[in-house]
Amino acid sequence: MINRYMKNVLIFIVILIFLIKKSFSNNVHANLISLLEMNYPLEFTFEQKYNNDKTNGWMVIAGNGMARTEFAPPNNNLIVADGKWIMFYDPEIDRTTYIPLDKGIFKAFLKPKALVKDKIFQIKETKDNNKIIFTLNFNINNANQKINLYFDKISKNLLGWRLYENLNDFIEVKILNYKKFTTDNKKLLNEIFKLKESESNT
Repeated sequence: MINRYMKNVLIFIVILIFLIKKSFSNNVHANLISLLEMNYPLEFTFEQKYNNDKTNGWMVIAGNGMARTEFAPPNNNLIVADGKWIMFYDPEIDRTTYIPLDKGIFKAFLKPKALVKDKIFQIKETKDNNKIIFTLNFNINNANQKINLYFDKISKNLLGWRLYENLNDFIEVKILNYKKFTTDNKKLLNEIFKLKESESNT
């Protein structure tokens, strides 16, 4: 079972995978892609808040559908995307869930022309004080949701995001420490973007 915290990170990863496909183009979409590519590859720690609950974690995104997210104890959940699959490991029940990127909601996101044509996915750009904000509205399976991505206006660094499930219900992620991630070490990449036997029970 994918909990609310994992769902927030999951949707963020899926949107990033979708955006880098560049299958359609408009000014706002191009601007967002440009900012994301300036940030890639990146590694950061984050704080995630929902109501009065907080959890911390670590994420690395290398592009090409590859990402890894680890949550701090006592959560300890793990999300890994290797370009073909997104894998969720829940240590509490010792279960790993594999979801292919070409099925269901992921397949929908990877076909952006259909998303735009059917008005399932729309992007808006605004500026507020020292931030650039991209609002992504999407409607999958008649569930209207939106996610805001926040960037620093000067440095262009990704600051965090906020996922709205409705007008008053949202999960917020703030990036705490940020640094560029090197992709030169191929062995390290292979280890990071896969689940080890010690991390999953398949």
